[in-house]
Amino acid sequence: MDELPVIQTPDLSELSAALSENRPSWDEYFMLLAKLAATRSTCFSRPVGAAIAKDKRLLATGYNGAPPGAWHCIDKKQCYWRQPENQTPGIEPRELSRAVHAEMNAIAHAARNGIAIEGASIYVTMSPCVNCFKVLLSAGIKRVFFEHIYDFNNNGGDKFLLDYYKQYADLAEVTQLKIGAESQRISNEFINEITSKRRHDHY
Repeated sequence: MDELPVIQTPDLSELSAALSENRPSWDEYFMLLAKLAATRSTCFSRPVGAAIAKDKRLLATGYNGAPPGAWHCIDKKQCYWRQPENQTPGIEPRELSRAVHAEMNAIAHAARNGIAIEGASIYVTMSPCVNCFKVLLSAGIKRVFFEHIYDFNNNGGDKFLLDYYKQYADLAEVTQLKIGAESQRISNEFINEITSKRRHDHY
């Protein structure tokens, strides 16, 4: 009787170690989720996404756009507050924006679903504006991670924001987070290819 072929099984401990070394950190993981949330943005200006997490668990996500049920700026292919006919003397045009910021939408999502976020962290693809930052503090957010600093059209607003955050350093920690090259490579591979393909031929 012919002998059955022998399958060489790899060392599971070595495989497990290799896989563990090639996973995004928890902070990178939640920032990646924020970046994914931004793909749902309906703001005509720029997409922003946010993710709120606590104890290594996702609590809520949000992206910038009009309130639920309202028409979106991308539908009309215009930034509402930038249109001359929509501006009012004495009111800063930006205040007339139809968009709810990603951070606000994430907090609203949590509120509508009865999710407590006190003591949580938020991951945002752009640094929070002054109003959003104050609401984050009031909601009890303790750690703020942002990917890109809001540049105020390159007029020096980035330095202003960083200085503004510092005055609340006893309430919340603010950190700029760049996703590492390896984590970017892995996430791109998972998105661009079949996500759940076998890691090894024998499993």
